[in-house]
Amino acid sequence: MRATQRLVLRAFDWTLLGSTVFLLIIGLFALYSASRTSGGEASYHIRQLGWVAIGIVLLAAGFLLAHRSLDALDFLAIPAYVLSLAMLVLLLLRPGTGVESWLSIGPIRFQPSELAKVALVLIMARVLSNRPPEKLGMRHFLVPALVAGAPFILVLRQPDLGTALVFGAILVPMLFWAGLPERALLFLLSPAVGILASSHLPAWILFLFILLAILLLMRASLVFAGATLGFNMLVGLAGPLLWNSLKDYQKDRILTFLDPSHDPLGAGYQIIQSEVAIGSGGLAGKGFLEGTQKGLSFLPEQHTDFIFSVVGEEFGFLGCVILVVLYAVVLGRILLAASRTRDRFASLLVIGFFGYLSFQVVVNVGMTLGLVPVTGLPLPLLSYGGSSMTTTLFAIGVVLGVGLRRRR
Repeated sequence: MRATQRLVLRAFDWTLLGSTVFLLIIGLFALYSASRTSGGEASYHIRQLGWVAIGIVLLAAGFLLAHRSLDALDFLAIPAYVLSLAMLVLLLLRPGTGVESWLSIGPIRFQPSELAKVALVLIMARVLSNRPPEKLGMRHFLVPALVAGAPFILVLRQPDLGTALVFGAILVPMLFWAGLPERALLFLLSPAVGILASSHLPAWILFLFILLAILLLMRASLVFAGATLGFNMLVGLAGPLLWNSLKDYQKDRILTFLDPSHDPLGAGYQIIQSEVAIGSGGLAGKGFLEGTQKGLSFLPEQHTDFIFSVVGEEFGFLGCVILVVLYAVVLGRILLAASRTRDRFASLLVIGFFGYLSFQVVVNVGMTLGLVPVTGLPLPLLSYGGSSMTTTLFAIGVVLGVGLRRRR
């Protein structure tokens, strides 16, 4: 073996790849279990195996592009972004489809929003890498905000609030990594907190006082402090309008998050059954294929959004801990790859994928435990679904490729 090959094998992130493979195996076993219910047997695990095979091809493609030709990824950014927006617009223009986020091409059905996540990461990395961090200011936030805002609004119109929020989870870490000043991030993030606090007057007043204290500690200029406080007050006052603009099911999800018992047979059913399934697993679980909540079909969406609950019921607290540790290793290795590479475009790419994957893991696990509202986000590498699986594996392939570039 030549010295170069030995160097590549030594530098390759086997930990990231190994953790990914373990998660894929756990996911296939969990899907096999979720397929066996009292209502009959499905073949989610078989179909998922096909998506994993396609995803591995895309992982290899992402790896080669990131390792050999970052320029190609840079070149693909605009076409991928435009194509994803066109598909999202097409979804909205189709007559009589109602709530629908899938497009069909022949026998293949896929979610354009999954492509839009990857496309946003690519184009944001292209936009932000063209300017050195020391020259980034408040005005440079506008273009990225518009770029992320377009898919956000189109997906929100489907309506799919959970997926729309992923675009924000991509935008904020990439802006931070690009070097946008802290005050700009404060201006960007504080309204999101403020609008939550605006549902309760004392909480909103307390939030404004805390915001004022932070601005004083930062020694912000009078103009910036006034603009930040004024913007937050406007957003807070617009809270009732935003609430009224939500769909009934979205309001139900938020109300159910605050009190699952207010509609135990409707919107609260998923959360309650998920908590029962995970809680009944105890320390070591009921055993593989022995989950009763899952087996009797009490647990809804157990092969997609609530696959974590299947693991919790059959493998208990220990199984959940192992799963969370594996995700922590994957996300930690991604963060490490971003910090080690010397290429600004590549580093931003990896941080974008970190934001997108970490948000989905935290929200999905939190959702099954009743810690966050039900949003319909899949658990990366475990939930059944070709669009999510293939885009996630492509993202990990890019990270693996970037990881090998750190020596250049």
